[in-house]
Amino acid sequence: MTLDLITPTDLKTKLKLQGVDESLLSDDSVLQDWIDLKVDEIIELTGLAIKPVTRKEILRHFKSDLFEANIYPVTAVNSFKINNVELTSDDYVLDENSGIFYLNHGHNGMLVIEYVHCVSQEFVTSKIDPLIVDMLLYAFNDTNHENSKGNISSIHEMDTTINYDTSNSLGNRIYARLESLKKYGACSSKVKWL
Repeated sequence: MTLDLITPTDLKTKLKLQGVDESLLSDDSVLQDWIDLKVDEIIELTGLAIKPVTRKEILRHFKSDLFEANIYPVTAVNSFKINNVELTSDDYVLDENSGIFYLNHGHNGMLVIEYVHCVSQEFVTSKIDPLIVDMLLYAFNDTNHENSKGNISSIHEMDTTINYDTSNSLGNRIYARLESLKKYGACSSKVKWL
């Protein structure tokens, strides 16, 4: 499963409407590189699974007719075994959005499951694409400033740091949105992707 992120053409249109110089937006391959860079930054800063991620869970003493994946939505099941017996989609009903597997009957034994999860297309369209546009708009607008004024806030995750002037309303909104997206990050158990 691949998600459809904002295209260079759509990005160009949105940035031009915000007053970004058209000469800076002429190369679609550069625009795609910027999109990819911002997606990587968002992933790094929030833990979001914008690109599909494979997870493996093992329960040594599983005894139930219901299994709840730790991270969801579940977009694909690569392998689902109980006591080394492979279950097929005929053996359970999966609620992808909640990550709940309703098994046809109770099982007792060692459960090993490998599944793929990522945010939904709706989540990308409503939250990630507009954030990418704003992050790039901020970068274009910020290239003419020294950041000598305003309140600089930094977002730190692992080896990545991004600074935003929070006296600038766009920088403040980006910072707040990145912070709020952390609750959907893959580090959280039983998170719900909108």
